[in-house]
Amino acid sequence: MKRIHIVNGIILAFSVILVRYIDVHVYDMHIILNLLVLVGLIVGGMKIAERFPALDYDVSRKTGMVINTIVVLTIFLAFFVLELG
Repeated sequence: MKRIHIVNGIILAFSVILVRYIDVHVYDMHIILNLLVLVGLIVGGMKIAERFPALDYDVSRKTGMVINTIVVLTIFLAFFVLELG
């Protein structure tokens, strides 16, 4: 697994949390606008991440699994801590 795949997962996770937070606590967006903002954040973040050559290296399977588990737990906890549910 390459580092870029892990970074893309992190970008996806935190984009979902950010857009949901804005939708719930800042501005009640329409679902289409919500999806467009989410897609824009994800695509923009991934395009920026592609520019870093250091992300082309491999990481071990164990490290990738640990980081992915932390990202999933962060999403799960963020929905309860930030009251996004």
